[in-house]
Amino acid sequence: MSDVHPIPAFVTVRGNDGEGRGQGERGFTLVEMMVALFIFGMIASASVFLLRQSVEAEARSAVRLEEMGDLRRFSAILAQDMTLMLPRPSRDAVGSDRVALMSGDGLLLGFTRQVPQIDPQPGASSLQRVEWALVDGRLTRATAPKADGAAPSAPVPILEGIESVQMRFRDRLGVWQPDWRPQRTDELPIAIELTLAQAGNPGAPLVMQFLVAGGGG
Repeated sequence: MSDVHPIPAFVTVRGNDGEGRGQGERGFTLVEMMVALFIFGMIASASVFLLRQSVEAEARSAVRLEEMGDLRRFSAILAQDMTLMLPRPSRDAVGSDRVALMSGDGLLLGFTRQVPQIDPQPGASSLQRVEWALVDGRLTRATAPKADGAAPSAPVPILEGIESVQMRFRDRLGVWQPDWRPQRTDELPIAIELTLAQAGNPGAPLVMQFLVAGGGG
């Protein structure tokens, strides 16, 4: 009589198709695969959305920081000009007289300022003509090497994205005037106010005020 051994539970039994399955083993059904792919797709879409939002926020922050840097630079340059402005009339390149501070006819500000000289060169002037203007949405600054008889150099853009500029001048009586009409050729205002309408945010103008060191005399 031959020995008969029972089939262990963990042994794979192969059917007619040649494939075997261990006890308790089974594959994924089509529905389960579709659900898993759907969940994976949602997670991937959310990740892409968050990444895009992060990149756009970083780009906006970079632009804003650059704009703030440009504003600080403009403010520092103009503040220095106001500090060094002189109550001195001048003459243009054709010899016509000019008051100490000019404003109007396409010119925001035109004046003479002191030039700090660390190592003065022979024949170099300690005075400089400065002209601020708004040209094609840019605040520009031009200088001449001396106060009298010299034409200004090519304007240098200092601040971009400006739609309009409104100015006020505080006279020696403390009254703000929309236009500068001096009583004397050497008269300067006590302070100057600029209201800048920016191209990206015209509804919230930027108001800046600067003291004039030589004003009020």
